[in-house]
Amino acid sequence: MRTTLNIEDDVLAAAKEMASQQRLSAGQLISRLLREAMSGIGRAGQDDGGEARAVAGFLPFASQGVLITNAQIDALRDAEGV
Repeated sequence: MRTTLNIEDDVLAAAKEMASQQRLSAGQLISRLLREAMSGIGRAGQDDGGEARAVAGFLPFASQGVLITNAQIDALRDAEGV
């Protein structure tokens, strides 16, 4: 089904990046994420009690409500000469 949505630029950029990494279209990824959110399926990094759990051996940082893309990380690396 086709529809038009206004999605904030940072959210769309993050969704496109995630979709690319998972070899999905942005629409497929967004549909999956919305389906998970509406069905109450927990996110990676949280156990059933809402507490953080290790992902690939690392404890994730708590969300600060800001989406960070690889492009932003690359720009910071370039600026810092890393």
